[in-house]
Amino acid sequence: MGKLRNFLVCIAAFSCPIFIGTDNAVGAALRSAAYLSAGVYYTVSNSSSPETDKPDIPDIQNNSEYPSSYSQQSSSQSSSNKKPSEYPDILGTVIRLNETELTDNTDYSVFTENSGKIYRMNYGKYSSENYIDLKSGAQVRNCTSISNSVLEAAAETLPEHGGNYDPAEPQVLIYHTHTTESFLPKADSYDEKYPTRSFNDKINITAVGDALCNALAKHGISSVHDCKVHDYPSFPGAYQSSAETIKHDLEQYPSIKIIIDLHRDAIINTDGSLPAPVAEINGKNAAQFMIISGCDDGTFDMPDYIENFKLACLLQECAETAYPSLARPVLFDYRCYNQNLSPGALLIEVGSHGNSLDEAVYTGELLGNVIAEALEKGYDE
Repeated sequence: MGKLRNFLVCIAAFSCPIFIGTDNAVGAALRSAAYLSAGVYYTVSNSSSPETDKPDIPDIQNNSEYPSSYSQQSSSQSSSNKKPSEYPDILGTVIRLNETELTDNTDYSVFTENSGKIYRMNYGKYSSENYIDLKSGAQVRNCTSISNSVLEAAAETLPEHGGNYDPAEPQVLIYHTHTTESFLPKADSYDEKYPTRSFNDKINITAVGDALCNALAKHGISSVHDCKVHDYPSFPGAYQSSAETIKHDLEQYPSIKIIIDLHRDAIINTDGSLPAPVAEINGKNAAQFMIISGCDDGTFDMPDYIENFKLACLLQECAETAYPSLARPVLFDYRCYNQNLSPGALLIEVGSHGNSLDEAVYTGELLGNVIAEALEKGYDE
């Protein structure tokens, strides 16, 4: 009955331009119901710049014009001990912060393709004592002195997200230490003069984060996407800058359980060619991704690094089960990358600068599905 009601509301809303195009309460209510039934998620932004490509709709958490049944369901169920999948009618919210107004005045139409080849290839499985095989067939590359047996045992233990799931509160933070990282046009060759960094959030790594958060929202999981530029004007100070962003966002949204620093890699062969790591998923090329989980060498003040590692392995297992060969082996190494700030913090590299934006954005969508599955598994029974 609920599905029929939503369908009828959607048809009525979109077939009544007289009402839906107006600014009165009837028009607003019809627009809200139409977007909700059509599966659109809702965006909150603190940017002062206009958002011409986003629907002009209010925040689902704070607006009284939404159907009362939605509001009551959200508030009455939020205190119960349930998982995201037990809220099938709830859409997640994306809180998009710190959109930049910086511009680079670059002509991205100029592309000569004369500097070297791009090879689309898949980083498959490895056979070495440095690689750990997980149950799904996924792998971890161990670059530390910790024995494989210790890490294998840790990989079999689920991370505990803690607390009850509240669909009205964000569970995931996506941010970018190197926010301006961008991609090349899809081609068999590349132009070395073509920029691989941009302030334009429609073509840099921020677009991948948007796709990821959109996918989470469809699973009923709310998220914060912090788009602050950290690698300008000081690239060397990027991690210090992004650490402050994490601290601020965690203070504002203490419900956050998973923190992902989303990057794109930069890989170049000795002959000057570029490998573009891809996996074919549902007939489309997706950029392979790699999770980096840091290990404390005694200088990082990161006592909970094994908890980060457990999350990395859970994501890796979920990815390999849903999308075989999409994930490159987890890199477990003596690195920090702000992972000392939370036991749920990881860095993920999506593709490389040889990959196209379309390939990377598709992976963002798939990663959203993977993280949703990991959250489902990590909540206490």
